[in-house]
Amino acid sequence: MTYCLQTRVLPELAEWYPEFVSIRREIHQSPELGFDTHQTCERISALLARWGVKDIHADLVQGGIIASVSGTQPGPTIAIRADIDALPMQDCSNNSWKSRFDGRCHSCGHDGHQTWLLAVMRTLAAKPDFPGRILAIFQPAEELGRGAKAVIESGVLSRYGVQEIYAGHCEPFLPKGYFGFRAGPLQASADMFYVTLKGVGTHGGRPHQGVDPIPVGAQIVSAAQTIVSRRVNPIESAVLSICSFTAGSWSAANVIPQGLTMSGCVRTFTPQMRAMIQEKFTKLVQGIALANDCSAEVDYQLLVSSVCNDPSLAAFARKTATELFGADRAVEIDPMMSSEDFAEYQKLIPGFIVRVGVRDDNHAVSVHNGAFDVKPPHSHE
Repeated sequence: MTYCLQTRVLPELAEWYPEFVSIRREIHQSPELGFDTHQTCERISALLARWGVKDIHADLVQGGIIASVSGTQPGPTIAIRADIDALPMQDCSNNSWKSRFDGRCHSCGHDGHQTWLLAVMRTLAAKPDFPGRILAIFQPAEELGRGAKAVIESGVLSRYGVQEIYAGHCEPFLPKGYFGFRAGPLQASADMFYVTLKGVGTHGGRPHQGVDPIPVGAQIVSAAQTIVSRRVNPIESAVLSICSFTAGSWSAANVIPQGLTMSGCVRTFTPQMRAMIQEKFTKLVQGIALANDCSAEVDYQLLVSSVCNDPSLAAFARKTATELFGADRAVEIDPMMSSEDFAEYQKLIPGFIVRVGVRDDNHAVSVHNGAFDVKPPHSHE
């Protein structure tokens, strides 16, 4: 066990630790995607009921579980959110508990997140001598950027009168036992674009008889990089990445294709920057296409806003972590260009998300890597 587990957690959690290791591994073996999390929700509901949680709802949010535990003293309702969906990618680990399903993997740590929240609810149900009420949100579809919106649209926050919301996310660039804090902007917004260019197909030896979309697409890829390098203030941050470019057939080496598609993502921290890049990119694509006698369609999707941690909640959380684990374990971290739909909750109520260190000698790969896992492969996790 780690230093923090041995010396700093509640005795009940230390006693239950091996059981939660088994639960986490079972979750890791059975990843589910998006809103299609039926088995995951059944497991969560059964465990909560076994541990004495009375208020459990599987019908309020598609693919999610909402549960609450009330304390013995009056106080506010505080929500804790854990995402429960996996990624559509292969598990490349060699662990005995690796995913049993091809093309599904808990490579972002959501198996750990839901296990953490299960431990919280079990502890509170066993020791309800606290003020107020804790609402557990086991949220689906975080990887789609739509799960938090579904929770909000269900009316759960207003139904329970939630006043604050917290979450944790595993962080492989922090050592195990350390916690990353930042007030204000922490993670970027996430937007996706899908471009379709249409030219006129022709023989590869007679390009003048058609309109070749490939060099037009290449111009767009090159010119798009100038949006960040020449339109964004150098002291601010933004990312625009073309992540897919598809045209023609590899085996048809003498055929100029009719069209091509490309897609990519944009990451920003402010609404103004977000709007500017959307406008400039759309104009750039349509202008280059028009100048080259192509037509262009741009599907630009605004998915998730930027995570901006409430300063007072961040200060409170850091003070608490310092008291529990020591000042050296509560560290300041820099903003990152990854995204989190936890930001949707922060638009409505004060919210804070902490990054929880999971790196050790066995686990140094990034999230969204097929070999990612939140625990080392030996018995003393």
